[in-house]
Amino acid sequence: MLIAGGAVLALIGATTAGCLASTGRFPGDSMDIAWQTPPDGNKSEQGNGAWLVGDLLVRSRFDAATAYDARTGEQVWDHRPPGRSRICAAEADVDRSVLLVVRDDENRPASSRRETCTVVTAVDMENGREIWRTPIPTDTAAESGRRFERSLIAAGGGLALVADQGLRAVDVRTGESRWTAAVPGNCVPGKAAPAERHVAVLLACGAPDKPRTDGEVPEGAELHAAAFAPTTGALLWSTPLGDREPVRWDELSSIVSADPLVVSASGAGDKASGAYYSFDKDGVPRPRIDFSGDHGHLNDRLRVAVVDDTRLYALAGYYVKGGTRHRAVAFDLTTGRQVWRTDLDDLPGVALHLQDGKVTVIVKGSATSAVPDEDLYVLDAATGKERDSRSFHDAVALAGEVFAYEDLLIVARPGASSVPAFTAYARA
Repeated sequence: MLIAGGAVLALIGATTAGCLASTGRFPGDSMDIAWQTPPDGNKSEQGNGAWLVGDLLVRSRFDAATAYDARTGEQVWDHRPPGRSRICAAEADVDRSVLLVVRDDENRPASSRRETCTVVTAVDMENGREIWRTPIPTDTAAESGRRFERSLIAAGGGLALVADQGLRAVDVRTGESRWTAAVPGNCVPGKAAPAERHVAVLLACGAPDKPRTDGEVPEGAELHAAAFAPTTGALLWSTPLGDREPVRWDELSSIVSADPLVVSASGAGDKASGAYYSFDKDGVPRPRIDFSGDHGHLNDRLRVAVVDDTRLYALAGYYVKGGTRHRAVAFDLTTGRQVWRTDLDDLPGVALHLQDGKVTVIVKGSATSAVPDEDLYVLDAATGKERDSRSFHDAVALAGEVFAYEDLLIVARPGASSVPAFTAYARA
């Protein structure tokens, strides 16, 4: 069955395919829009995030945080910072229903230059009300070329980690100080991700005899992964990412999962090299998972990957005569080996969601196609076998997050100006 203008084969589950309608749609196997929020307008690259908290969908962007009913898409609350101060970044502890917003200081006189990104506000995600706030110091040396990228705020496991001269943790619900941690000698803290069992942190560590100024990265520094006790802030372990080949501190890096701790690192602009690095609960390194290998080349490797207790799931492309094909791949974290791989289509996967033993993949069609050609695949997380396959009636504007709520699949696009922040799809 050939879709006009797309040459895309659609799988119709385990049953025999019906006739293709003139619109290119497949009755009974499609995804239809159940509801969508209005377009946001005024696109911005800062402060964007989306979360599912119980029955609420919360999105944050540069000017506000807003919650919608996940069943209907109706707005429930809207939180706007005072004094037209802008949101710089946002993170959430979903289990505690707290949104952390880093924003400008609204108390500066209008005639003077407003302090940017120096206030952390905690917002109750159930009602949108502020529950506490705290200042964070201005980084006076932020323009230095040897500054280690760090999170302005991090949330999880009941903690909020606030970026200042060290590692400072406060209670995510009350804002009360919990501890301040000392990092290993001649190390600088970077991105962090608190969890129930430990607080994961990336460190840039150099030799003790290498000089540095306060907050600057030591010469010849390497990238380390570290874990701190969530109750006291005591260092549990610190381990270099590389083995015989150390990973430079300035490589593109991200904490993919806090527990189990999985870190991705790749050279700037390098499409082939790089890997996922994982560690057991005691900080012992596990075999690395390379971006390129028998599985192909992992797509958007710093973004489209999800982890459960034992595995990493990602999207990959591989070359064949005539073009590029795409697949979903699962790796065992303990061994670093591929567990399964499932071929998807000629079109790339752009969204990945893991929940309830299922891996949901959205495959993005060509922008020049005459009809929408996005497809949905649902795979068994244990085996990679296909459980369901459907087509979307309408083009899917994708970015970042996908949520499963009851019988809905919800695509989030916070911060975009011309598309809804949330679009919910139901199986036809």
